[in-house]
Amino acid sequence: MENIPIDIHRKFLNINITILRYSGVWPLLPTAKIGWKVFNFIYRIFNLTVFIFYLITLGADAVTNYKDLTIFGSDGCYFFGTCMCVFKACKFWASYHKIIKLIVDVYDPIDVLVRSADPGILMNIKKSYYQESIAFWGFSTLCSFFHFSVIFLIPREKGILPIRAIYPFDTKISPNYELAIIYQAYCLAYALCVTIALDITTIGFIRWSTLQIAALTSNYKNSNPNVTKRASLVTSSSDARKIIEKLNKIKITDDDVEIETFLPLDYHETKYFINDLFLSRFTTCIKNHQRLIKIIRDLNAVLSPLMLVQFATSTCIICLNGYQMILAETMTYNQWMSGWECAYGKVKSNELRNLVTIAMMPAIKPFAFNAVGLFALSMPTLLAVVKSSYFMLILLTTVTED
Repeated sequence: MENIPIDIHRKFLNINITILRYSGVWPLLPTAKIGWKVFNFIYRIFNLTVFIFYLITLGADAVTNYKDLTIFGSDGCYFFGTCMCVFKACKFWASYHKIIKLIVDVYDPIDVLVRSADPGILMNIKKSYYQESIAFWGFSTLCSFFHFSVIFLIPREKGILPIRAIYPFDTKISPNYELAIIYQAYCLAYALCVTIALDITTIGFIRWSTLQIAALTSNYKNSNPNVTKRASLVTSSSDARKIIEKLNKIKITDDDVEIETFLPLDYHETKYFINDLFLSRFTTCIKNHQRLIKIIRDLNAVLSPLMLVQFATSTCIICLNGYQMILAETMTYNQWMSGWECAYGKVKSNELRNLVTIAMMPAIKPFAFNAVGLFALSMPTLLAVVKSSYFMLILLTTVTED
């Protein structure tokens, strides 16, 4: 039997936090020794200096070869990608205390749900866990392969660096050449590693907040104590682990993820069994709804600048990569072009009416993650990014033809 920990929802969060702390993006824990704290601070300044110099070398090569759009596009991909990583890391460092509070707000209710005896919510948690596993290991594998390919597999002439750049010394002679390769390999590996931690953490906030919204939605439907009972909590970690391990993670149907009980989202909610009435359940739902609204607002306040930068850099990188693909091979161009051608109303109670009104007023504005209030994180936004990239790509090809 697979040995699954009771805190499966925190597994990759803990990995990401460890990466952020030991990479210098975040400070170490207060319990760490003073020597390690000093080293963490020095390492953070060192990495910031390293990446500023790295961006200068990339920018210098791009400016020098601005007439050659192939070289300019190649430099631009690395430049914008690195800028995005540095900006995200700086934002996470500046918002450290806010993000730690968000971790508590988002993950603590899942600590309660994972001990629930309701199989539906446990299946939702386990499903989200495996989705997060696929995202983490898949992204890590792609980044590792990308790093290995750039440094070792891409064919190049002797004395040419894996990533084009201009340095204040001759990189064609030894040991300058070897040192430059090690420097570029370190910058690329560090940027990819930190990007994995930042992006998986960001997606984790959205994933587990969405799970809480699903639990709250079911609680609204299950507010009648005469129809639906409360979910009991499993106090023993071993018993909770056994319940999770019994769930089939391969064949999941809609019935498997159906929540059939009223779920507690806080340990304090388990104390209201004696006064388990419809109004008390509905009031609890309203409180949790307001709490989730605040969480989403806090998440938007922290993450929206990151999303805006992500959209901007993705547009540029997609455009520049697409342009290089078109110049690389005529068949690629033809293939690319072909893709474009071708039960509450029955209860008569003034108090209930007021509660329903209070509950429905925040629901007028749906939950949404956005980039500084300009773009919503949705499929239309993704299509808009691709469309903008295509427009810029057409401009580049037109300039080249002229």
